[in-house]
Amino acid sequence: MIRLLPGLLYLLFGLVLSAPAHAAKTDVVVLHSGDKVTGEVKGLLRGKLEFSTDSMGTVYIEWADIQTIISDTGQSVQLADGQRFFGPLGKSEDNDMVSIETEQGTVEVGSMDVVLMYPVESSFLGRLDIYSSLGFSWDKASSVGKYSIAVDGTYRDPGFITTVGLSSELTTVSGGNNDTKRANAYIGHNVFRANKRFTAYFANMDSNDELGIDLRALAGVGYGWVPVRTNNKMFLLTAGLDINHEIPVDGDPESNLEAVGRVSYEYFRYTDPERSFDAGFTVFPSITDWGRWRADLNADFRLEFISDLYWVFSIFANFDSDPISEEASNSDYGVISSLAYKF
Repeated sequence: MIRLLPGLLYLLFGLVLSAPAHAAKTDVVVLHSGDKVTGEVKGLLRGKLEFSTDSMGTVYIEWADIQTIISDTGQSVQLADGQRFFGPLGKSEDNDMVSIETEQGTVEVGSMDVVLMYPVESSFLGRLDIYSSLGFSWDKASSVGKYSIAVDGTYRDPGFITTVGLSSELTTVSGGNNDTKRANAYIGHNVFRANKRFTAYFANMDSNDELGIDLRALAGVGYGWVPVRTNNKMFLLTAGLDINHEIPVDGDPESNLEAVGRVSYEYFRYTDPERSFDAGFTVFPSITDWGRWRADLNADFRLEFISDLYWVFSIFANFDSDPISEEASNSDYGVISSLAYKF
């Protein structure tokens, strides 16, 4: 499992170094204060418009502060109800509306209904967020040290969201006899459909000494619903199937077919200080090993205290009703405090 970390790290940091495309800065944003800014729309995400200018560089404008936005460049616009429109943006007579000049004619939508927007030829880098975090704790009384590292990447498009990441944690005890480690690598790809539905594709690799897992690899597919999607929150429900292969610390490897049920929630605010909260709870009832079930809980809170530098507080919990290794615990849980940098 650990051997995978360098390759994934190179991949993620390679994405960061990808060169963005350039376009003419002829778009216009008019604020409710009356100020007018000329530049290039890079994208609207999580309630904030990324806008590139010649004089001020790239600025981030709260969507609620914008009165009018005009762009000759074709934009891909997605609404909270899942509808998508493509076309340049014109001036609307109503300041609470966004006018989209589609091939079928002009369409006006409520500005607060818009949750995602990108130029049709938006650069790859402009749609990508990458966080790397590092954590450490130690106390003399117990001589226990904890070290953690994580890299997470999210690529957002009006039609899909792709997430990829890895994390590793090492707990050391004086003497080295009870050292434990856990590591995880994952990738998820959600393709949005009509009527707030989406198709989910996912793969995961785990290693956890506490649960007696040397390696667990799984891949699956699911179908989901987004009952809530606004400029500052998103709530998703997913159900599906996966196939996993487990190699225990002791014992024989096993392969299983599992059902999957997942509930996830995202909340984000860009007003100073920028903060976000993400949480996901997943259950895996086994189909081929009837009666066994697993559950994973992950949550993290991020708070920006210096530009692009965040404090991250994370919680994790894992449960297995029938661990594959006989001497393993059926649960593992903990908290991690770390610093993260956004590229």
